[in-house]
Amino acid sequence: MMRDTVMEQPSPTPEPQKQTLWRPMALMAAAVGLGGALLAVHGQPSSPPRTASHPEPQLQPSTQAVPVLEGALTLSMLPPDEAARAIARSSFPEQQKPALLAALKDNRIRLAAMPLADATGSTGQILTVSGGGLSQQVILGPRMKAVLLPIVHEGTVTFTRTSPAGRGPLSIATLNMFNNVVVLPPLTTASPAFSVPVVVQ
Repeated sequence: MMRDTVMEQPSPTPEPQKQTLWRPMALMAAAVGLGGALLAVHGQPSSPPRTASHPEPQLQPSTQAVPVLEGALTLSMLPPDEAARAIARSSFPEQQKPALLAALKDNRIRLAAMPLADATGSTGQILTVSGGGLSQQVILGPRMKAVLLPIVHEGTVTFTRTSPAGRGPLSIATLNMFNNVVVLPPLTTASPAFSVPVVVQ
């Protein structure tokens, strides 16, 4: 199990031994204006990303064990009526939308929009996001892209770096339900995947 942790609401005076590694990444996130960009998109979670170059999400349950970060990321649940509209307008495969809508109406899942961006401000890193039995490919950039996640109440979301090796490490920035920027540990060719515990409220 990885010892890195999901960091939310960093303290103004963090303990050097625990926070030193991620302080520069948080500063880079602020430098590229992620806070404002992510907050602007987070206000409209019902609008799923529509990028022509993105493949449609596919049902790809992961059977390979990956490290799980300590700590949980808390996301806001979309209201049921808003979630139903988001599923209908999403890029989920058409054959999966009825099952997702039925699970939503039966209270078997909750839908959250996880905002994601490249913490370094770069464009073109490719990330596979897996949760609730669905995998979606996202091409990250300095501005947020909302990824719809079907979660029961709590679960895990797996991030897998699928960029070419020459692109270097991939650092992901997201927002929690309090609109705080959270920078996750970098994904590398040596450590290309990890899972993050998620709670939807």
